[in-house]
Amino acid sequence: MPRSVALPTLVPVAGKGGGVMRRLGLVLAVAMAACSRTAPEPRESEAMERSARVLRALDRLEADLHNGETETFTYSELVRRHSATEQIACKVTDEHVAEIHRLAEAQERKMALKLGRTRKHTVAMARPRVARHALATN
Repeated sequence: MPRSVALPTLVPVAGKGGGVMRRLGLVLAVAMAACSRTAPEPRESEAMERSARVLRALDRLEADLHNGETETFTYSELVRRHSATEQIACKVTDEHVAEIHRLAEAQERKMALKLGRTRKHTVAMARPRVARHALATN
């Protein structure tokens, strides 16, 4: 086996350059302190208030638009159903009128047959009397 050669280490460097390590440590400590510092509270400004008002108005507008779409859908559905109901009602009415017409014609035929039979047995009808004494009004 070959003989091992000693590798250089950082121990001799650390002993000579202790100031560099201290400076590096100080820079890291300052950086950590700067990062851990809390951000200041956001200050209220007129522009931020206007922006918030605009966003709230947009939210209300979007909600109203959504409600309007829902109402439009509801009304269109009601119109569609009303149209279908009207068509059914018209059909039922037409059928009803046709049935009434058929029954009226049947009734007229029966009455015509009855009148044809009863004419053979006609009875004289008395007329109302005309008043003999007319009242004079002058």
